[in-house]
Amino acid sequence: MISLREFLGLVQLSDCDSQLPIADRMTAGNPRSLFGGVGLAAGILALEGATGRRVVWATGQYVARVGPGSLMDIHVDLPAVGRGVTQGRVQSRVGDREIITVVGATSSRQTIVPRSFAHCPSAPHPDECEAVVEESDRESVHDHADLRLIRGMHGFTGVGAPSSDGRTQFWIRMPGIAHDAAALALMADYMSSAVGNALARIAHCTSLDNTIRFATPMEPTDNAWILCDNHIEFVADGLAHGTGLMWSSTGSLLATASQSMSVRFPRDRDPSLRPPPVDQLLQGDHDEAAR
Repeated sequence: MISLREFLGLVQLSDCDSQLPIADRMTAGNPRSLFGGVGLAAGILALEGATGRRVVWATGQYVARVGPGSLMDIHVDLPAVGRGVTQGRVQSRVGDREIITVVGATSSRQTIVPRSFAHCPSAPHPDECEAVVEESDRESVHDHADLRLIRGMHGFTGVGAPSSDGRTQFWIRMPGIAHDAAALALMADYMSSAVGNALARIAHCTSLDNTIRFATPMEPTDNAWILCDNHIEFVADGLAHGTGLMWSSTGSLLATASQSMSVRFPRDRDPSLRPPPVDQLLQGDHDEAAR
């Protein structure tokens, strides 16, 4: 078992500076670009490394795309260092170009009485669920994620059947990689696959932001299945917003997640299913901004 830091190849240069060489295994999409969850995970690792404390929440704003072969410089600022909680800001750049900014907080406080008021949904064992495979002619982050569909349709591949309420559930794990807070943040980004389920058609999404809040400190474990219960609240004007809960295989709430995304549809499909003009306009602006 290796850590997510080792998997990513994140290099610590000093307490507040790191570098991340962007490899194929960190990317997705066509053309290939950094998977949003990887950017947030790298920011979380940098923040924890700079403070020596565990992250309790983090949010990432995605500004620009970056492809494999690039070297991303990561710098941490700590504007508020407290006895129990430290707030930080992580900026990631390639050259002079900003890629993602992460803000968050870390803590050394111990939870006295951990309580969860949410209820873990019942679900069949992962071995009883349909596996989702995203095929590609080169390595991507999807090759390192094992996803088993419980409910709804996987919005990138069309596997499964659309639900009528915008809700999807799936098991996910990253075999051979320790599931720490950063790994949870990476896996939380698979929420975007729920948009296609809500629309009952394959949809491609680009994250505008990702937020994760950690409920239960998780001991890094290998091959631990994570149950993701995601719900898309709305899709409007080419944008979608979703929230989700992440559960351990034993029913403990691990984290809550939320995400805003731009939505587009594959252009090689039935012309009658093309998005309305506002989506096309939004996508044009999106491409021009190199997100």
